Amino acid sequence: MKRDSIRLRVLAVAVASIVVTIAVAGGALVFSFERQVLRYVEQNLNLHWTELAAAFEIGTDGDPSLIQRMTDPRYQQPYGGAYWQISENGRPVLRSRSLFDKELPRAESQDGAQPQAAYEAEGPDGSEVYVVVREVTLDGLSGTRVFELAVAVDHNQVVVLREAFGWDVTRVLVPIAAVLMLFAWLQIWLGLRPLRTVGQELNAVQSGKIRRMPEHFPREIAPLVESINKLLDRQENLIRKARDRAGALAHGLKTPLTILTGEVRRLEMKGLSDEGERIKEQLLSIGDHVDREVARARMSGASVGGGAYTAVNETVTRLLRLMYRMPRGDRLNWQTRIPPDLGVDMDPHDFGEVMGNLLDNARKWAASRVMIQVDLVGDKARLSIQDDGPGFSDGSNKGLPERGMTGRSDTTSSGLGLGIVEDILAEYGTKPEISGEGECCVTFEVKTCRPSPMGANDDARKTSTTRYIEGLR
Repeated sequence: MKRDSIRLRVLAVAVASIVVTIAVAGGALVFSFERQVLRYVEQNLNLHWTELAAAFEIGTDGDPSLIQRMTDPRYQQPYGGAYWQISENGRPVLRSRSLFDKELPRAESQDGAQPQAAYEAEGPDGSEVYVVVREVTLDGLSGTRVFELAVAVDHNQVVVLREAFGWDVTRVLVPIAAVLMLFAWLQIWLGLRPLRTVGQELNAVQSGKIRRMPEHFPREIAPLVESINKLLDRQENLIRKARDRAGALAHGLKTPLTILTGEVRRLEMKGLSDEGERIKEQLLSIGDHVDREVARARMSGASVGGGAYTAVNETVTRLLRLMYRMPRGDRLNWQTRIPPDLGVDMDPHDFGEVMGNLLDNARKWAASRVMIQVDLVGDKARLSIQDDGPGFSDGSNKGLPERGMTGRSDTTSSGLGLGIVEDILAEYGTKPEISGEGECCVTFEVKTCRPSPMGANDDARKTSTTRYIEGLR
């Protein structure tokens, strides 16, 4: 499932960290910009206050006045965004036309505000203003007089500048975030690429294209690859030892069984035919069990081990050459319809055992012709071995006859070879099927593989057929 993907997890963390970092950086830039703008506004207000103080005087009639007009044109427009006011004893005596009928609040009314520092206050028309207020002492006809000179600017201008800067920052930071995410994805893709290569190499080992994983991985993954190769070596050794022990068991029991068979013949020559027949049945049963267990040992672990790949045409051709050397083999017409580059996902030993038993069964019962045909159905190959000999007596299409039961028409057979075929194919999740009563056709399906060059499994493919024929002898 996607939520279990390491790539998506790391990418999600990277994207989240990039988004949070960009958001914090953008907020910090906007905050810093606003502080700098406010500092600039305060400096500008100080200049306007100095201009106001230079133009302020007390006339000869004792009334305060400005000797020159303020230069900022906003002072002349009602609610123009820039304001000035001169107060005495808390009452405005002069103010800019931009204030219209409003007043600027006094500095003392602002909690914690210092009279000499800039502060925010409620301005005309419900706006917020940034205000600088300082006192000026002048000598008049009636003595010393103290005035408060205040200049203000609409804070909305700062807000507009801040929002405009915020959008500019967003337009800059969003592409940066996109580039960072792209490189984060590229970093994750490159970083996890060796793991994907490990999966591909494992699939190649499983399909038989290579025997072992190459050792060209980064040092962080090299121990994993080394452990996998050791596991494959150990499994191959276990399978080889099991097959060798099975062969040794078969050879070890062959001589005692041969001697006992001779003793049975001597008993029959002495007239003890009933006793000889009972012993002969038991010897045949022992032989069948030995052959059965030997076949099981040969296929043990093959279906789950690595390197399960077999070239069908090569194996069948090699088996047919051996069948020509068997009794009646050279008198039969062997026909094949097999794609030349077809490979199946099956261990070479197991495939040789299956095809060898089926071809040998056809050799024994065919009248004149045997057809080996392969049809591709999706990602599977359907293999059929058809001969023109007698079919099975029960006409069943469900599977193979039971061992020891009636086999081909009117003939008793142990069915051991076909039973081995059934057991081997069961390891690969399939089973053989029989069709026809007159002629016999045994069919089974197995998963296909892409063709690979001769290499890792060459020796296995060559020895599997020879080992099967040796078992027949």
